[in-house]
Amino acid sequence: MALMLNNFVLSTAFRYFRAKKNEKFVSIISAISLIGITIGVAALIIVMSVMNGFHIELTNNIVGLNGDVTLSPYKNKEIENHQNISERIKNYSFVTKIHPLITGQGLALGRDSNSGVLIKGIDLSSLKHKGEITKNVMSGDFVDYFGNDRIAIGSELAVNLGIHVGSKIKLIAPNLISTVFGSMPRTKTYTVIAIFSSGMYDYDAATILMPLSAARLFFSFSDNSINSFEVNVNDPNKASEYAHLLQKDLGSDIYVQNWMNSNRQFLQALEVERVAMFTILSLIILVAAFNIVSSLFMIVKDKTKDIAILKTIGASNRQIMLIFMINGTLIGVIGTITGMICGLLFSYNIESVRNLLESFSGVKLFDPAIYFLYSLPSSVELYDVFIVALLSIILSIMATIYPAYRAAKLNPIEAMRYE
Repeated sequence: MALMLNNFVLSTAFRYFRAKKNEKFVSIISAISLIGITIGVAALIIVMSVMNGFHIELTNNIVGLNGDVTLSPYKNKEIENHQNISERIKNYSFVTKIHPLITGQGLALGRDSNSGVLIKGIDLSSLKHKGEITKNVMSGDFVDYFGNDRIAIGSELAVNLGIHVGSKIKLIAPNLISTVFGSMPRTKTYTVIAIFSSGMYDYDAATILMPLSAARLFFSFSDNSINSFEVNVNDPNKASEYAHLLQKDLGSDIYVQNWMNSNRQFLQALEVERVAMFTILSLIILVAAFNIVSSLFMIVKDKTKDIAILKTIGASNRQIMLIFMINGTLIGVIGTITGMICGLLFSYNIESVRNLLESFSGVKLFDPAIYFLYSLPSSVELYDVFIVALLSIILSIMATIYPAYRAAKLNPIEAMRYE
């Protein structure tokens, strides 16, 4: 008996869902509701996937290029006993790699223009562990990365300066040297042996790499001294905890910073933008849910005589309510499924879609100078898809409750009187 009643409710709800010839206006409103939910769900999935992609790509590049934990001197510009510090750090089980560095600012004089640059002294043995650089060499090779007059530069910087592999480039250091003519900035000419693309626009637009010995000579450091360490750990998500342990061990002379602290404002901005976009785009689904309310009220008005007949033959208020709730929920479910399909297809092919739109419009839609990355990233998280789908279906079901309740409360005698 219960099965028969359930079949009756479902069959009636599906019959009302299919519009007849004299119900085209109701059908249009229902279609608008369905399209609205589809667009809302698809937009949410796409935006969440892009935000996830940005977070993953940027954090991977930040960690890959700069290490999980960095060590630098508090007061002195040099760390002279860096071998001792390196040996102490190696004793920690969570430390996987240690890279001694010399970093500093400089001015590069190119053929076409001049540019302020970040000069990074790092030996080839350490550089080999940075696959973002060594595996993405645009031209040249790191085979000749030795001596005091060889450098490698980022691809964007090479374009800005108008240089290529084999070109000579003059670098000016900020520290002064004494000459018979007075104090003058230190200058030296270098040969470009490699041009790399790290995947981070701002890194490629401002970074010059040179052997540690060359950087030591250029910045007038004493023998065997450095001014920073980059440390890789076994779990980057625990970098803050590990940095605290290292800081406690090394004392106040060394400043220990983890990658999350170094990029805190940037990561917080990403998270705030992610939450804001989710909230704003959820309003599309909410508006579509209000359309479901409107379409159900119109269906109830149109089906007043049918409701009276159903009640006369014994249909309960619960059954009447379920009929119209199922009718409205179908719009939400179909719209949600369609939106999920469209959103996932778009998210998995977003770079192809971007290239297609750029080729048609002739407008650059994703400028690496603004977004730091060369390609539009996307990473679909099943949890996000589930949350979006659940939100859409819940809003759709909630939108059906009041119109269905009003339908169930119709008095069959009063309804038949005006038909």
